[in-house]
Amino acid sequence: MFSNSGNIILRDKPSRSDNSEDELHDLFNKKYQFRFSDEWRLPDRDSWFSAPPWTIKILDTMKSRLNFHKSQLNDFSIEEWSSHTRRRNPAGEVSWKIRCLINPEFLTQAWTKFYECLSTYKMIPEEACITQKMVSLHLCEAPGAFITSLNHYMQLHHRNIEWKWLANTLNPYYEENSPSNMISDDRFMFHTLSNWDFGVDNTGNLMNWDNSQSIVSKAKSLGKVLLVTADGSIDCMQKPDAQEEVTSPLHYCEIVTALQALSKGGTFIFKLFTTFEHSTVSLLYLLNHLFKEVNIYKPITSRQGNSEVYAICLKYKDNLPLDDYLLTLRSTYGTELYSNMSLFPLELIPESFIKQVEECAYYFSSLQCHVINNNLQAYLMQNNIALHRDIKKIRSMVAAEFIWKYDLKPIDTDQEILKGVLHEVNSINNNPRYCRGSYTERQLYCKMSTKEKLRHLSAYLQDELLSNPMVLINEPVRWINRVKDAKLELSFTYGRPLMKINSSKFILVPIFKLYQQILSDDDFKEIIMYKYESGEAMNVSELCDDSAKVLLLPDCHAYDLYHAYEKSCFKSLLCYLKGMSKGESLILKNYNTLTHFNVSVLYIMSKVGFDKTGFASSGHIVLRNLQDMTLLEILNKIDIECDNLKMEQNRDVLNSLPVQITNVGDFFNNIVFYNNTEYRNKCTEYLNTIEQSL
Repeated sequence: MFSNSGNIILRDKPSRSDNSEDELHDLFNKKYQFRFSDEWRLPDRDSWFSAPPWTIKILDTMKSRLNFHKSQLNDFSIEEWSSHTRRRNPAGEVSWKIRCLINPEFLTQAWTKFYECLSTYKMIPEEACITQKMVSLHLCEAPGAFITSLNHYMQLHHRNIEWKWLANTLNPYYEENSPSNMISDDRFMFHTLSNWDFGVDNTGNLMNWDNSQSIVSKAKSLGKVLLVTADGSIDCMQKPDAQEEVTSPLHYCEIVTALQALSKGGTFIFKLFTTFEHSTVSLLYLLNHLFKEVNIYKPITSRQGNSEVYAICLKYKDNLPLDDYLLTLRSTYGTELYSNMSLFPLELIPESFIKQVEECAYYFSSLQCHVINNNLQAYLMQNNIALHRDIKKIRSMVAAEFIWKYDLKPIDTDQEILKGVLHEVNSINNNPRYCRGSYTERQLYCKMSTKEKLRHLSAYLQDELLSNPMVLINEPVRWINRVKDAKLELSFTYGRPLMKINSSKFILVPIFKLYQQILSDDDFKEIIMYKYESGEAMNVSELCDDSAKVLLLPDCHAYDLYHAYEKSCFKSLLCYLKGMSKGESLILKNYNTLTHFNVSVLYIMSKVGFDKTGFASSGHIVLRNLQDMTLLEILNKIDIECDNLKMEQNRDVLNSLPVQITNVGDFFNNIVFYNNTEYRNKCTEYLNTIEQSL
């Protein structure tokens, strides 16, 4: 079917039986379009958020039915069930086929889903085609595959359009962001940071009104925003039966932001899940008034067994004076009030619209229930060879159909956003979202005794050490050398002060997650703090000469606010360095290397000041042979900048160097090795201490 000739792939439509054609048609056409009625009226502004939440009996029944089917999966571990459904996924070979034949930039499942949406609906507005200019805004976008997918589509179909883009997401470089809600994969973002906006507080949290306004303002400054995408979600692992309720406040924030940014005639696409709740019904009713066409679509490359669908809203009417509504919209933006009130009273939403919502909900929830049942049956019949043969045939047909149907072709490397960079480096995401076990196991953990929890966490640690090849330091000290005549220019990053560390780019997820889980248990934490509150003795004779100075910093658990601890430690370090002479060495104990602020300071010391820097497997950092006293001038500038912001409650210095300097090369790798080793050792030691105390 395919033959390569340079960059051209010749295609013929595959010949298939009528049954196969019908099956493919159903797989590729899971969609619903709302039918707008001129009799529908948008409720008066005074009625917005004036009524308590309401329910619709038929939708509630559908929700119960779907949750019953989903509950049958409670006892399956995530790893086991995901592996099974991957094998059963009709679109499971699409990405592999595309990679082999097209090899696009930053291919992910999100790339294929968005390319389907672009190819199925006319999402590039008419104005962009006429003026040959377009700005797109991508909300909750990490890791960025919607952007590379859009670029591929534009290069094939709208190459003459001058396209600019801006993206927003939870900032993976801001350590207070939760890894359960944040995509930490920065392979694309790292190279395009100037196109990303993390808001006024640098968290990237779109549910903050000021952040939203900052993003809207910056996007509109680039030109007419004619496309807005929103691919956000919130972790629902602990509430799989309430996915829609949990994510709806985010969808509201995405919609309010998009409506302010979009120009007339623009397109808006956002991810949602089920349509059972008052919040989603109201939002869909609003969107039907503001866009000429509202579609609900489930791409074939979206996992069949989940609730994910996309609302594709075409031709923005710009018929609502948003400025008059901003106070109302802001009153519930990112607040609990949004969940406690309904956007519109039920009696002001026409019955004819409710009927369409019911049709849509029934269609997509029935598809999901059907897939869950089929997957369960297939799990019980894993030895059925004919079953495997059938799904293999379907997967092959779907992959071929996908490329033919959407006329996918390669583009030249110089047409890519990063001109081939992502094909050469950073091809693997080293820190994916991470979760183990079944829903039932996670619920039971909360009810375990202290001894049972200890056994559970010890087994978890052993499983990780055996199954996950985490990079550790396996020698006493790993050294890196100073760069002579290094020239560094400080570049400060500001944002909301860190209250605590929830994530880090400088450690692999599983080990830090275990460390956090141990310390989050009050019984465990009490034992650990009692044991280590007096500090620890350390043997430094093997790390440096006897004349080396030793700086033992306090443990961060002694402070309520992490940013206060961090800046206090920095001042202690700077004061200590001012008392040192050229040629002296320093050993740091308890120096936290999880945050960009501390890592940038260590980078400056290792690249400018000291001859060699050693990362010890025992948990110390060795700075050997102070050489360049200009180090103090650089650190003094950081100290002054921190002092300048000392009186500002909502602003702090988060970094003093660009991440493109600190987060690459041997220095970055050794920081990761060091943290993996240090926190693995801490987990082992903490669990042993707890076991001995019981």
